[in-house]
Amino acid sequence: MTRIIDSTLREGMQSAHGRFTLEQSVEIATLLVRSGADMIECGHPAVDEEELLRVAAVVEAVRDTPVLAHARAHFGDIEAVAKTGASWVGIFLGVNDVSRRSRLPGRTLSHLYETIRESVTHARELGLRVRFTVEDSSRTEPDELVEAYLIAAEAGAERICFADTLGILEPQETAARIRTLRKRCPGTDIEVHLHDDRGLAMANALTAIDAGADWISTSVNGLGERAGITDYAALLVNLHHRGTRTLADGALLSDLSLRVGAYSRSMPDHRRPVVGRDVFHHVSKLHVKAVEREPGSYEWLDPATVGQSGSVTRPALPADPTDWIVSPQIISATELRYHRAGPGERFVLVDNRFVPGADQYCIARRIPQMDDYGAGHVDTHVHHCDSLFMFLGEETGYAGLTVEVTLGERVFPVQSPAAVFIPAGVAHGYRVVGGAGTYLNHVLAGEYNSSLLDPIGSNR
Repeated sequence: MTRIIDSTLREGMQSAHGRFTLEQSVEIATLLVRSGADMIECGHPAVDEEELLRVAAVVEAVRDTPVLAHARAHFGDIEAVAKTGASWVGIFLGVNDVSRRSRLPGRTLSHLYETIRESVTHARELGLRVRFTVEDSSRTEPDELVEAYLIAAEAGAERICFADTLGILEPQETAARIRTLRKRCPGTDIEVHLHDDRGLAMANALTAIDAGADWISTSVNGLGERAGITDYAALLVNLHHRGTRTLADGALLSDLSLRVGAYSRSMPDHRRPVVGRDVFHHVSKLHVKAVEREPGSYEWLDPATVGQSGSVTRPALPADPTDWIVSPQIISATELRYHRAGPGERFVLVDNRFVPGADQYCIARRIPQMDDYGAGHVDTHVHHCDSLFMFLGEETGYAGLTVEVTLGERVFPVQSPAAVFIPAGVAHGYRVVGGAGTYLNHVLAGEYNSSLLDPIGSNR
C-alpha cells in the first residue's frame, strides 16, 4: 500500500502566509492522523527554540504515529531534531551545479558526498531513523544523484526522497526516474516530493506510485513553497477511488482543509478537488435533471464519502440592484453561537439571508451608557475567514467608548474610534468597559455560524 507522509507542518510553513502556532500544529497533526496520514513531517527545529518546542508538541500529541523533522546536512540541525523526540530526521542536501553555485560555493562534489556520509552516520548514532533527500533531484545528473543516495543508504538511511523541487517534470519523466532509482537502489524505500509549479504534482504522484514509489509527500490544500505540492485530500481520495487504499475518515477532510486554510490565511478555492465548496454542485439544466433522476450520474465520487452533499441550486446575487439595498433588521444575538444577550439592540446589516450570495456578514449594536456592562456577551471564538471589530463612541470624533479586546491569549484596552483587524484562525472576543457608542462586526462569510471553527471534539 502507498504510504503518505504529510508535510503541511513543514512545507506549509514555507508558503507565503503559512505560520502555524504550536496549538494549531497539534490540532492539524491530530486531524491528519485521524484521517489516515502514515507519518507527519513537522518543522525545522534548528531554526529557533520556538520551532523546536512546536515540533516536540506534535511528537507528544500524535504519539504512535512517527514524526519526521527537517535538517540540513549539519550536525547542529540533526541534534536539534533529536532534542524534539522525533523518531525520524529528514536530511537534505543539493549536489547539482545549481546548488553548488547558489548555496554551497566552493564545495566540491566529493566533499558533498562525504558530508552526506557523515551527517547520516551522526543521525544514526543519535538513534534517529533517516530519510535522505537530494534537493532539486530532477535537475541533478542521474549518476551523481544515484551516488548520493547510495552513500546515504550505506551510512544508514532507510529511505531516499526524490524531490522535484521546481515542479518541472512531466509524468513520463517522473516514471522513468523512479524506475531507475528502484533498480539502482534496491532495498531502500523511495519517497517522492513533487511541487506543483506546472500543475502536474498529482499526475506525477500517481505515476510515481505506478513506477514503484513507496511514499508520497503531501500537504493539506497542496500548501507549500510557491505553487505548493501534492494535495493530501485529493491523493487520499484518488487512491481510494483506485481501490489501492481505503479512506480512514473521509468526512474529516473538508474540516481539515478549512482549518489549514484559515490558519495559513490561504483558503482553497471553491473548485478545489474533493474539498472545494462547488465540487459537487450542479447547475446545468441537463445535469440537474439527470442528478435528480439518478444521484451520482455526474459525480465521480459519492459526496458522502468525504462528508459533503450534492447540490442543484444556483447561488447567485440578485440581478436587480434594488435587492442589494438592505433595511437592517433587529435580531437577537442568541442566534449566534458563543453569543448571549447584551447591551443594546443588534441590527443585522447584511448576510446571505438578505442578499443571497453576498458572502458577508455585518452587524451594528448600539451600546448605551450603563453602570455595569456585565462580563460581556460573547465568548472567545474563531472564524475561518478574516473579520473586523469597529468601535465608534458617541462623543466628538467618535470618542467615548472603552472596550477590552481579546486576540489570542492577549487582552488589549481599546479606546474609540478604533478598528481591530482579526485574521482568520485567531481566537477573539470583546467586552465593553465604559461609555456609549456603536459596535460593528464585519465577517467575510455570509453565514455567521458556519464561519466558526469549533475546537476539535466539540459537540457544537
